[in-house]
Order: sequence, then structure tokens, then C-alpha cells
Amino acid sequence: MIIKEIKIYSKTHFIKSNLLTASYNHTNRDSWIIEITNSNHITGYGEASPVPNFNNETYEQVGYSLEGFKLALKDVKEIDVEEIFIMAKVHSFEVPSACFAIETAIYDILAKESKMPLNLYLNDNAHSKISVNGIYMLSDYKKYNVMKVKCGFRNLYDEIELLETLTEKYGESMKFIVDLNESYDLPKAIRFFKEVARFNIEYIEQPIKQNNLEDLLELSFHTDIPIALDETIKNIISIETALKINCGDVFIVKPQTFGSFADINEAIKLIKTEDKIPVITSSLEGIIGRLSSMHIASANLIDSACGLGFDSIYDDEKQYIPIVVDGFVEISNKIGLGYN
Repeated sequence: MIIKEIKIYSKTHFIKSNLLTASYNHTNRDSWIIEITNSNHITGYGEASPVPNFNNETYEQVGYSLEGFKLALKDVKEIDVEEIFIMAKVHSFEVPSACFAIETAIYDILAKESKMPLNLYLNDNAHSKISVNGIYMLSDYKKYNVMKVKCGFRNLYDEIELLETLTEKYGESMKFIVDLNESYDLPKAIRFFKEVARFNIEYIEQPIKQNNLEDLLELSFHTDIPIALDETIKNIISIETALKINCGDVFIVKPQTFGSFADINEAIKLIKTEDKIPVITSSLEGIIGRLSSMHIASANLIDSACGLGFDSIYDDEKQYIPIVVDGFVEISNKIGLGYN
């Protein structure tokens, strides 16, 4: 591949409606955008958006990593694609969102050169549509069968009242993903699980601190509600550690946190092999990152509802957002990511 130009710039996405969680108030999101153009004037796009209070990398580190990658290719006239992926990993060591952005841009180019949507370029048997969940306070509930509700920062009675209100509003067929964002210790988590057992719960996400696998495992003996690991899951090693003690039922993979496409694919394969449920979620980054997560979920044949945030979360992306119908998104036949 001959790379003619690399552009890197920062972008702030301003949210239309604030999203309050147990760990932070999501009002805006900072991303780095990378545009890589080859000698055929085909441009691939990638987005690096480290997750606040989740990733160990900083926004500044991501920018330095991307600039380092750009400088390394400055005087290179032609380079093999596999070498690009190697260089991406070298220059994004411990900065996974930078690696993800670079690889997304390269795969976007490759898919466009092949005149294929990215999901089919990655897997010619990819799902033609995927299940997605909505997010309470951000999503139109009429589009979804599964709704994520951020909890853990209200008192218990208010949490129960909210779930009662939403069940009445959405109907008893609506399933809920309850995200606790590490809010409880074991006794409080046991009580919470017992109190919400009467609702139509798909699973409860990260009820206890991410590294407290012993209590997360103990919690599973007190409930039939599936437990999802989110903050716990950051890389292949964290998955292997949880699987070793049979901790967790649902494993949430955030591409921005894993970095390379190969690691994401390996993670999902490992989760499936152990008869656990893999789910791909975005981290409410911009539309480039969310579209790439969609294609990865499709290519990896994910059947459970994925949290990709396909609503008009930010002001400047409406034209690129796939349409959600009855909880599903059809993957369009636009080549590459489907962005520009």
C-alpha cells in the first residue's frame, strides 16, 4: 500500500441530552480522528476515543501515539499492509484506542478498494443485521426491545420506582439491561438483585468493583439474573482470568479498549468457546467509532443486543446513523464503514 497522506485532528462531540451514570455525567466526548489516504485517493477513517474512568490511557497519550505513527510513515513510499498493522501496535503500546483508530482506517480503505461493506470484507458470512439495545434518556423506546438503564446512583426505592415506571411505559415485553457501574458491595448487590428479580431483566452489568472477582462470583450463587462483566473486561488476560473461576455470564467487549481487530476477534472466540455470551458495545464515541463497532459485531456473528448508541446522540452525525427497527439494524451496502 502506498500512503499519500495522513491527517489527525481532535474533535469534541457535544451530547444532546446529558447521560448521568454512577461514575460520571456524560455531557461531551473528545475524540481523535485519523484520515489515511492511499495512492488511489481512497480515504479510510478511524476514531480514537478513550473511555473516561475506564481506559488507562489519557487523551493526550492517544494524540502522541497517533502522531508517532504518522511520523514513522512520513518517508515510507510503499509498505505492506501487515507491516502497517505491526507499526500500529508498536506506536500504540498501552494506548489501545489509538490502535483501534489506525486499524479501522486501514480496514476502511481495504474494504473500499474491494467495493464491499466492512463487515463483509471482514467475514463474507457476516450477519446482515444485528440486534441493538437502546439507552434510557437517549433512545426512542419505540425502536427497541431491550433498553439499558443506568442505575446505582439513586437510593434503592427510587431505582425500583424507576423500573416500575419504565415497565408500565414500555410494556412488560421490554427487557432491561441494568448497568450499575461498580456501585455496590456484595451485601448491597445481593439485596438489589433480589428486589429487581420481578422485572424483565436481560442481565445486570458490573454490580461490584471490576477487580473483585471473588464477590462477583459469590453474587452469582444468590441470583438467577445473569451478571455481565464490563469494566472488568479490558483485554484477553482479563477474560481468561474471569473464565478460569467461571465468573460472569455476559462478557462486554469495547473495541476502543481492546485496540486491534485481531484481539477483538480472539476475545469473542474465547468467550464463545466457554459458552459465555459476548456483547460488543461502543463507549458513546462519535459515529465513526460506533459504525466500526457495528461492523465488528456483524462480522463476529454476535446475536445478543449490542449497545451501539444508534440514536442522534450528537449534533453532527444524523445522516450516518443506521435506522433501528424492532430492535435490529440492517447493515447497509455502503462500501467500507459507510462514512463518507
